[in-house]
Amino acid sequence: MAKQKWFSVALVVSAIFLAACAGSASPGVQMVEPEFAGASARSSTGGADVYAGDFAVEAPAAMPQDAAGNVAYADESVVSAEQQAVDRLIIRTGSISLAAEDTRDAQAAIEAMINEMAPAGAFIVGSNEYGGSETVSPYINMQIRVPADRFDEAMDRITALAVEGTTPTRSESGDDVTAEYVDLNARLESLEAARDRLLDIMANAQTTEDLLQAEQQLTQREAEIESIKGRVQYLQQSAALSSISLDIQPYILSQPVDTRWRPAETVRRAADALLRSLRNVGDFLIYVTIACVPYLLVIIPILYLIVRFIRGRLQKRREKRAAQSVQATES
Repeated sequence: MAKQKWFSVALVVSAIFLAACAGSASPGVQMVEPEFAGASARSSTGGADVYAGDFAVEAPAAMPQDAAGNVAYADESVVSAEQQAVDRLIIRTGSISLAAEDTRDAQAAIEAMINEMAPAGAFIVGSNEYGGSETVSPYINMQIRVPADRFDEAMDRITALAVEGTTPTRSESGDDVTAEYVDLNARLESLEAARDRLLDIMANAQTTEDLLQAEQQLTQREAEIESIKGRVQYLQQSAALSSISLDIQPYILSQPVDTRWRPAETVRRAADALLRSLRNVGDFLIYVTIACVPYLLVIIPILYLIVRFIRGRLQKRREKRAAQSVQATES
């Protein structure tokens, strides 16, 4: 009986101890019934708000389903706008060097072509003329811009102005700037989004310090945006209008023979040649004096001593041989 009594007491104590341990294991956890007035739950598959206590978050929208009720996934062949193929942006340039019967007529023909293409944006960048007279055609250099879609046509029409039988020098090149153009547009979009966020921050700034910091960042973003816009505009214009450099020379056989005699010019050229030769001689003497004389001041004494030594030895040998000859004769 005593054992049973102590055994019952031990069970009661163990039960109390276990209950106490269970109560202290998670003191911060409280069970809340669904009917608790401080929290409510409301959800739907149509993207409605889910309320939990005082916080509200947006529930994920329902996945699209087909007629059978299966979830419909987007076609994997659909790509984003940034990944879609874009038109290549290529800057084309060309240069032509040709000989013309009359360079002024060739220049007039090129100007007429530019006027014809002017509605599409063609224009003359610059034109230089030198070395001509009333009877002699001048050398002419021109720089023109023509629409990119008529670049080949312009090159062919200008090349056709060369004298028949001559071969004009013609070169063409293209620079693909598509990658740079796409990258600049992506950077521009990112900077504009950052600018809009800064404008929102400035509108909701609570302190002057926050307003000044946002304004400083906005100034930097605006400068970067303008710089990128300028570069994008340059690439667009350069790709839309191709550049052509022209070098028009007078054909030598079509030029009149110059029969005029200019003795004064001959005298002047001869005097210039004489002065150039005298200057060259003077420069040579100055160079030798400065660059070589210091070495000669050291080398000449050494050579003089060597020559004296050799001459002395030779003199002694001659005297010795002469003495031997006298002795042989006397004996």
